[in-house]
Amino acid sequence: MRKVLGFVLVLGLVAGPALADWPHPPKWNNGIFDPLSDLDTYGAASWIDNDTPSDALTADDFPCTMTGPLTDIEFWGWSAYGSQYIDRFRITIWSDVPEQPGIDESHPGTLLYDYEVEPAVGGIGWQELDDSHFKINLPEDQWFYQTGTPENPVVYWIGIQGVMVDDGYGDAFYWYFKNHLRPTWGDDAAFTSGSFQYPPWYNWGWQDDENTASLYDGPFPDGWVNSLDMAFIVTGIPEPASLLLLAIGGLALVRRR
Repeated sequence: MRKVLGFVLVLGLVAGPALADWPHPPKWNNGIFDPLSDLDTYGAASWIDNDTPSDALTADDFPCTMTGPLTDIEFWGWSAYGSQYIDRFRITIWSDVPEQPGIDESHPGTLLYDYEVEPAVGGIGWQELDDSHFKINLPEDQWFYQTGTPENPVVYWIGIQGVMVDDGYGDAFYWYFKNHLRPTWGDDAAFTSGSFQYPPWYNWGWQDDENTASLYDGPFPDGWVNSLDMAFIVTGIPEPASLLLLAIGGLALVRRR
């Protein structure tokens, strides 16, 4: 009989990406993210399982510097008993609550978007490209419209949860961290879970003495050596004005050559 695993499991590195078929330019590639070297060996709990019942939500912040719809999401994660036990993925997008120095880390604020993605049909929906490597093409009527410019970026938080099948057993999904030795952006990934009595919001960090990913509440603790980001890429379609700016930049580059 299968059983629910702990919050964080040690996992092996997984296969690299296949990005050539992506139709839209990246809006945020976390840092730049390269799964051949940038996946960590730990994954953060992020699931909804009605059989246990239990829930866990991990989210990470990213900047929007190009106004337009967010259309595609790529991420790396691991289902405790295989992807056949994932029914849907719940995608949430939140506003940002900035850091309060000495008081609290930044974390998700207002829920702006909430959508559960079904398995892909005709290229729309979620699919597993390789082992632990997932891609979501959102249907056009569920695109999230972002605002932001290079001069005035807007920070959002994205949450990704595996919604597990209803089969009478406890299932779990873990979203991979980006390699904790690599540079991070913004604040640590955030976590909440009513089932495990974590009220909003705790943050994920790395304790060098314990050599493990751990949760903390409040400012980054003394003795903790690394922030933790999640492994993901979001893509979208820039507005025509943004495309014009990109074209002008490309012409300037050609002239410099």
